[in-house]
Amino acid sequence: MGILQSGHLDARQRKHLAGHVEAVLKEFAAHYRRQFAASLLERVRDEVEQRESQGTRLLQQPDALPGKEVVVEGTLLQYQDDKWRQRHLSVTKDFAVESRDSKEVYQKGWECKSILILTACQICTSVEEHCHLLDIACQHIPGSWNGRSPFGPCPTDFPLFLHHPYRAPLCLCARSAEGQREWLRVLQSAILHHSTVLQRKENFETRAFVEAVRFYRQERGSYTTGVLMMGSEEEVLSNVIMEDILPALYEQLFPRLIQSKVRKRYGWTQMVSQVYSLVLAQVLAELGSLREEIAQQRPLLERQIRSDLDQIIALQDNIAHRIAEDVSGEIDQCVARLAVPLLSTTFQELAPPLHAGLTGARQLFLDACDDIIRAGCTGQSLQELISPLNMLSRGSARATDCLALLEKMAGRQAGLQESWRIESSRSLMLQAQNSIQQLLDSAVFTFRRLLSLQFNYRLSPAQFNRALQNVHNRVLKQLDHDLTVVQTQLAHNTLLEIVLPVLLKELVPRYKLDLTKYEQMVFSDYNNLLHIDNIYQGVVKEALVREINGVLKDAGNIDGGWPPGSWDPLGSQLSGSGTMTPSTGSYENVWIATEGSAVDGHHKAPAQECGVKMDAGQCKCGHNGDGMSFVPKVGPVGTPAGHESRPDGDYICLVGAGENWN
Repeated sequence: MGILQSGHLDARQRKHLAGHVEAVLKEFAAHYRRQFAASLLERVRDEVEQRESQGTRLLQQPDALPGKEVVVEGTLLQYQDDKWRQRHLSVTKDFAVESRDSKEVYQKGWECKSILILTACQICTSVEEHCHLLDIACQHIPGSWNGRSPFGPCPTDFPLFLHHPYRAPLCLCARSAEGQREWLRVLQSAILHHSTVLQRKENFETRAFVEAVRFYRQERGSYTTGVLMMGSEEEVLSNVIMEDILPALYEQLFPRLIQSKVRKRYGWTQMVSQVYSLVLAQVLAELGSLREEIAQQRPLLERQIRSDLDQIIALQDNIAHRIAEDVSGEIDQCVARLAVPLLSTTFQELAPPLHAGLTGARQLFLDACDDIIRAGCTGQSLQELISPLNMLSRGSARATDCLALLEKMAGRQAGLQESWRIESSRSLMLQAQNSIQQLLDSAVFTFRRLLSLQFNYRLSPAQFNRALQNVHNRVLKQLDHDLTVVQTQLAHNTLLEIVLPVLLKELVPRYKLDLTKYEQMVFSDYNNLLHIDNIYQGVVKEALVREINGVLKDAGNIDGGWPPGSWDPLGSQLSGSGTMTPSTGSYENVWIATEGSAVDGHHKAPAQECGVKMDAGQCKCGHNGDGMSFVPKVGPVGTPAGHESRPDGDYICLVGAGENWN
C-alpha cells in the first residue's frame, strides 16, 4: 500500500526517531541485564533444589526446523499502491506468508517477494467490521469511516482484512466463498503461530526478556501488557517503543497531514506503519548485539552463582521474609479489597471456553484414533495408517475449528474490561489456543512414536490390532492427565496475568521509597543478582497465588466450578485401561508391564525372563503383555526363538512372559 507524501518522515525526523529508539534500547538493556542475572539465579536454584511443578506426561514434540517448503498457495487480490492487484500468496511450513506479483511467479521470479507481518493481527471478513477496527485505530481523530472502506469497493464479495496494531491494514479478496474460508483458516493459524513465539520458547532467557519489558514499562506507569507481548523479542520491543512515541507522532507530525478528515485518517495509518517499519528495522539490528554481549557474560555469572549459591539463597529468602513481615498486612488488605471479590466471578467467566477448547481437543484425538483402529493394518505403510492424525496438525481445518471454541474468551472482553480495566483479552485467548494446540501436537507425537516402535514387525493382524488398541489407551490415559494439568495451568496463569498488574499498580508506587532500606541488606558482591523490586513483587505474587489456588481448589469441589462433562482424570472409562500405569518420563516407560496384562486372551506373569540364552547370559524381556517388549542384543548370536531382530541391533519379543523358548 502506498504512503501519502504528507506522511513521509524527512531526514531530520528519521534521525530524531533513531535517536529515541537508541535511548530506549539503552535503558532497556539495563533492565535486561538485571533480569537475565535474576532469571539465571532462579534457573540454577531450580536445578539444584530440584524444584519442579506438576508437568505433563506426553512426549513433547521437538520444535520443527524452519522450513521453506510451501504447504498452501494461491492467487488473491491485494490492495497495494492504491489499486487492487493480483498477488500470489504462499504459506511455508514455518507459517511465513509470502506475497509475490502473479506475473513474476509465472516468469519464475520467486525472489521478488514481501513477507506479511501477521503478529497480533485481527482478521475479519466484512467491510463493516473492517471499518469498525479502523475507527478504533483512529479514535483520537474526529470523524468516522461510516461503514465505507478507504480502499474503495472490494472487487469480489469475499474480502479478508488484517489489522495490525501499528501497521496499515492488509486488504485481500478471494475469488469464492470456499477460498475465503480456506484462507481465513490459514491466516488465523499463521497469526496464532507468530503471536505466541515467546510462549513456546519456555526458557530462562525468554523469562528474563519478558520481565525486563515489564519492569521497563512499570517505570512509565504502565502495568498491563495485552498485545504488546505478542510476537518475537524484536516485535515486542518494537511494540513497546511505539507505545511511547505514538503521543508525539499525534501531537507533532499529525497536524502536518492534509486537511481532509478522511485523508487525514488514512494518512495517519500510513504514517504509523512507516514509523513502525523503521523502529522494527533498528531493533532487529541492535537487539542482536545486546544478546551477544549478555551471552558472553553468562559463563562468569553462572560460576559466581554456583560457587556462592547457598549464601545467595539464604540472603534472598531472608530479605523476602523481612519484607513479608513488614508489609504483608498491607498486601493482604489490598488483595482482599481488589482481588478476592472478583476472582471467583472472573474464573467462572473464563472456565467454560477453556474447558470447551480442551474437551474439543480430546474428542478430536479420539475421533482420529478411532479412524486408525477401524482401518487396522492391511498392508499400508505407517504414514498411511496414521494419516488421520494429520488432521490435527497446526493449521488443519479440524484443529482450527476446535481452537475457535476459545474465541468466547474474547467475547467476555466487556466483563473483563469492567472488572479489571484491561484493554483486550485477545492475548489471553491466543495463549490458551497455543497451549491446546501444543497438547494436541504432543498427543499425536506420542502416538506416532509408540506405534513406530513396533510397526512392520511380523505380527498377526490380531496381535497388531491389540497392540494398536493398547497404544491408543495408553496415550489417552496420559492425555487425560495432561488435560487436567493444562486446564489448571491455563486458569491459574490467566487469572494471574489479569489480576497481578492491578495489585502492582496499587502497591508499587506506594512502597517504592520504603523498599530502599532493604537494599542495604544486599552484599555488594550480589548486587547484580538480588534486586529488591523483584523480591517485593514476588511477595505480592505469592499472596495473590494463594487466593487463586483457593478459587481453583473450590472449583474442583463444588458445583458451579468447572463445567460438567469433564473427562475422567483416572481413565476409568477407557477400554482395558484398568491395568495401565502412567508414564514417568521417556516413551519406553509407557510399555512397562503391569500385573494382569494379557496376550492372545491368556494372562501372563509380568516382567519375567523368557529363557532365551545368549552369550552374555539370559535376556530379560520384561514382558508387558502387549507382545512388544524389547531385548538388548548383548551377544553375537543369531535371533533367539520367539524374537525378531530390529534395525538398531536390539530384539523385539513376540511372545508373552512366562513362555520359555529354547
